[in-house]
Amino acid sequence: MRDLHFFHLTGTRLDAALTPPAHLRPALFAAFHDLTALRYDFPIVLVEGDDEFARSLTSVVDELLREVAPRGMAGERMRRSVLRLEREIRVLLAKGAFGSLTSLWQRAADRLATRGGAPLASDLASARAALRIDGEVVDCDKHLPERLVTHVWRTIERRRMATMRRHLDGLIARLGDLLRADHLRSRSGRTPAALKSAIGPKHQELFDFDAMARLLAKPSGASNLSDARRNRIEAALETLRTEPFFGAASGFDFTFSRADVALAAFRERLPAAARLVRAIAIAELEVEGDYVDATHDDYFATVDERALRPEDLARFPSYLVRIEGARGSEGRTQLLEVLSSSAPLKLLVVSDDLLEISSGELAVSFETRLATTAVGLGGAFVLQSPSSHLYRVRDRLSSALSAPGPSLISVFSGAIPGTQVPPYLVAAAALESRAFPIFSYDPTATVKLSLDGNPQPERTWPEHELAYADAGQQRVVERVPFTFVDFAAADRLLASHFARVPTARETGTLVDMGTWLDDRPDWQHTLPFVYGIDMAQHVQKLVVDEQLVRAARHSIAGWLRLCELAPHDATAPSTSVAAEAPDAAPPEADTLAAAATDAAAPNSDEPYIETPRCTTCNECVLLNGAMFAYNENKQAFIKDPAAGPFRTLVEAAEGCQVAIIHPGRPRDPNEPGLEELLRRAEPFN
Repeated sequence: MRDLHFFHLTGTRLDAALTPPAHLRPALFAAFHDLTALRYDFPIVLVEGDDEFARSLTSVVDELLREVAPRGMAGERMRRSVLRLEREIRVLLAKGAFGSLTSLWQRAADRLATRGGAPLASDLASARAALRIDGEVVDCDKHLPERLVTHVWRTIERRRMATMRRHLDGLIARLGDLLRADHLRSRSGRTPAALKSAIGPKHQELFDFDAMARLLAKPSGASNLSDARRNRIEAALETLRTEPFFGAASGFDFTFSRADVALAAFRERLPAAARLVRAIAIAELEVEGDYVDATHDDYFATVDERALRPEDLARFPSYLVRIEGARGSEGRTQLLEVLSSSAPLKLLVVSDDLLEISSGELAVSFETRLATTAVGLGGAFVLQSPSSHLYRVRDRLSSALSAPGPSLISVFSGAIPGTQVPPYLVAAAALESRAFPIFSYDPTATVKLSLDGNPQPERTWPEHELAYADAGQQRVVERVPFTFVDFAAADRLLASHFARVPTARETGTLVDMGTWLDDRPDWQHTLPFVYGIDMAQHVQKLVVDEQLVRAARHSIAGWLRLCELAPHDATAPSTSVAAEAPDAAPPEADTLAAAATDAAAPNSDEPYIETPRCTTCNECVLLNGAMFAYNENKQAFIKDPAAGPFRTLVEAAEGCQVAIIHPGRPRDPNEPGLEELLRRAEPFN
């Protein structure tokens, strides 16, 4: 056991027998070795139409079977045939096929027909005839977040634009009628040429337009419209007809890959939006006969982009920004600027990995912490979900994309580079281990923060039953926690943080990781372990090094802080891992704005905390109690900036739930790793 203790403390294996098996995976993955044989949420069909955004293939098949397969034995053959086809579609997708549901259905039916013969082909043809739904079929892979989010965004925008287009067309028609009616009753409108053009070419030969003009000349007169009103209506018509936001061939693109470019485009287009809002308001008053020159002329003369209200902007298209890389400090600053604005930018940030190496240490990546940071900003709609559960939170996804103002959709794809485990399993493991929990934050809702969708929220760690055969081939059944370390076992690049426990060295000193993290047992006499499996499904006990344990503690502390911020729930877990903190309500946007006004920022070279915004999460005080302290209101301030290195200030800023710690500039120009620390500090200064 001494070798295992050495490994746990140093991460160095002294004995090759401690090397973990190749293709290591969490032991609880054993039941999911073939996803094509399972009926679950994937693949999904991106439904074309306005009724719903997406359907799981399973739900489509179930609905179809209720229609075409009678209950009992009479429908049994049909059920078996269609379920075989459903699995065949999964197999095709796993091999890289793609396409619409109808095209994949046909390919799968053709493959099965060679094995099932005429009866199977007949069943599938009958079922296909009853299929009334179609759309692109997508599996849970690296590209799912972008495909699904883009599909939902386009559907929402198509509805928004159709509604606005109908309104604009109605105003254009009615304004045109006003001008046309006035023209027709005027002298210029009753000339032979004007009357002929008003009839249309098909029936012009039936009329004597010269005679008609003589008859109508007497009752005609000057235009009823004043020059000012005519000019006003014509100007509004011109604006409505040439607006660049809602036309079929709109000159504006609303999809971007950089947040700063999208924000600049939004701001550049505000004058055009203001002109259109002004034209709509004038048109609505004109067609109702409510425009009063003395009242409205002065008002509309001053309307520009500064007069746009949130409800005005909500009628315009939103901007979808698919972030391709936010790792640079410049990209991080841009994201925080957008999320602090009121611009209707919908940011999709996809992470392929949750951990990064920072100064030689495992650390949770910026993208992983971005959603909780955005919650602290207070004004943006935030949705975080692993890709495995995006389908289940599609209603909240729709709300995020429909919400006025900025939104952040943070997704962990599960497609860890170099890992052979299917992305669905990795993403689901991230949720199960609390490494990437589901949560949403709606700044306009009464209950703003929701943790709905997380497994077993009453526990610190979800627990599951693990059955395996021990060394004596005896069946063993245990309930085991699924922790952050179990999730890490799915990442090939983290295999160096595990050491296999040789059977001959097993003693009673091993403690499961959940207990280790919860109870902090005596580290001198015990070691933390998790169960893993190899390619042959053999269960192994694996000791974990201290560096990965620290990452696990940091990860679970984030989950427990979310639990504290969410509405009180008697089933919420205790905070035994993190230090206890008093109840803290999610910050209100108005409160934050007022606090920001009250808290004047000192010299940016000096570190400081926006104390009025502190939610008393304990993170900074626990990190360094000499540097950070609480005031009489239990809100943090910097007690002594010289009580630790610049690194501590940076790490406190990165760990702050509400992003209110500003590290300033380093005091010691010779502090190790200063260049990287300055880069990490930049988004917070």
